[in-house]
Amino acid sequence: MISRRGWVALGAGTGGLLIGAYTLNLLILAGAIACFAALAVELLAFHLVPPTSTTVPFEAARTEIPHAASPGSQFTVEVTVRYTGDRPVVAEVGDLVPRSLVRIAGRASERRRWSPGETVRLRYGLRATNRGSHVVGPVAVTVDSPHQLAWVQWTLPSTNRPIRVVPPAPIARTHRITPALLTRVQGQLALRRRGFGTEFRALRPYQLDDDLRHVAWKRSRPGQWYVREFDQESRQEFVLLLDITPAMAAGLPGENALDRAVEAAALVVAAVARTGEDRVGLLTHADKPRQYLRPSRGEVHFRRMAENLAYLRTQPGTFDLPGALDVCTQRLVRNTHVLAFTAMDGPLDPLTAAYARFRARGHRLYLFPPNRAQMYVDLPATHPAASAWKWAEAEETASLHRGIAKMRSQGIPVFPYDRRGATVQVLTTYSRLRAQGVA
Repeated sequence: MISRRGWVALGAGTGGLLIGAYTLNLLILAGAIACFAALAVELLAFHLVPPTSTTVPFEAARTEIPHAASPGSQFTVEVTVRYTGDRPVVAEVGDLVPRSLVRIAGRASERRRWSPGETVRLRYGLRATNRGSHVVGPVAVTVDSPHQLAWVQWTLPSTNRPIRVVPPAPIARTHRITPALLTRVQGQLALRRRGFGTEFRALRPYQLDDDLRHVAWKRSRPGQWYVREFDQESRQEFVLLLDITPAMAAGLPGENALDRAVEAAALVVAAVARTGEDRVGLLTHADKPRQYLRPSRGEVHFRRMAENLAYLRTQPGTFDLPGALDVCTQRLVRNTHVLAFTAMDGPLDPLTAAYARFRARGHRLYLFPPNRAQMYVDLPATHPAASAWKWAEAEETASLHRGIAKMRSQGIPVFPYDRRGATVQVLTTYSRLRAQGVA
C-alpha cells in the first residue's frame, strides 16, 4: 500500500506535470517525469518483488500469561519477534493491547532496521481494570519501502490466550477444602451452626441432593434408603440478587457500584464454597429477569457463578424490586436468604404486598444499596463545578436515606456501601446468618 509520503510524492509529480504542461517549461516537465519514474520504480520493486523470499518473514513467540486476574492486579507480557528474511528491512512490530488493559511499564511496539536473523524482545506491564475476558495480541508487523513510499503489513500467528478478569474471591479456589478439614471458626467466619445434628426429627426417603453423612444405614436396605432429618439444620440457601441497570454504573471504571457488588457477591460464593454445606444461586434483574441460576453447590456450579459474575454488564431499564421479589417467591422452594445489591431507583409502592408474599414463603431479604454520592472522588473546593457537585451529592444522599427509611419500615435490614466496597458488610451478614440464622 502507498504511504502518506508516497501520496505526497505522487501529488507533487502530478502538480509538476500540470504546471510544466501549462507553462511549456521543459525543466519542470523533466523534473516531474523523473519524480514519477522514481516513485513508480520503488512501488513496483516493493510490491512485485517481495522484500524477502518467504511469505511472512517474521516469527513471534509469547511467554505464558496468567489465565485469570483480579481487578487492579498487575502482570507482565513478553513477546519475542525474530526476523527470518534474507536482506535488511525497516519494520515496526507491535503487540495489540486492548483498551480495557492499562499499560503501566515497558513498550508494546518498536520500529527499527532489521538484519537477517535478528531478534527483538518486547516486554511490558499491564494492569487489569474492567471485569470480563480480554485478549492480548496478535503481533502486527509493518515493513516499509526504502524511502517509506509504500508499506506492507502482516499479522503473526501466536498464542493469544484470553485473560479473565474476575473478582479475587473465586480465584482462590478455596472450595477445594474438604468439609472434614473445616473447624467451627475459620478466619472469624462461623462455618457451621451450633447444634448440628443434635435434635432428631424424623426419617424420610433419600434424595439425590442429600448428604451421605445423614443416611440412616441401619434402617436402610438396597433400593430403599432413608436419611435423618433434624430440627436444627445447618444447610442454608442463599441467592445473590444483582441490579444491573445503568444506576449501578455510578463510580470510576473498575470501581463502580456494580463492580463492588460483584466483588462482594464473589466473596459470598467463596464463603459458601468453603462451608461444604450451603447452596448459593444468582439472579440478575433489570426491568425483568435477565439470568437465574438456582441455588446449588459443587465445583462446576461455583465456576459458573464466578464466570457469570465476571461478565456482568449493565442493561437498559429500571430495576423493579417488587418484581424481583415475586420472581424469588415463585422460583425458590426452600427458605432462602436473598442478598440484594440494588440502587433502589425503581418503583417502591408495590413493595409492601410483594414483600409480604416473599416473607410468607419463609424467605428473608437483606439489602445492600450503594451510596452513589460517595462512589466518586471529591472535587477540590477551588473547582468551578464544586458547588454543583455538592448539590448533586446532597440530592443523592437524600434519595438514599429515603430509600433506606422505606426499606427499614418494612423490616428489611439495609447495609449501604461506598466506593471502598461491600465486603465487610457482606462478610458480617453471612457470618451472623451462619451462626444465628438471622442478621
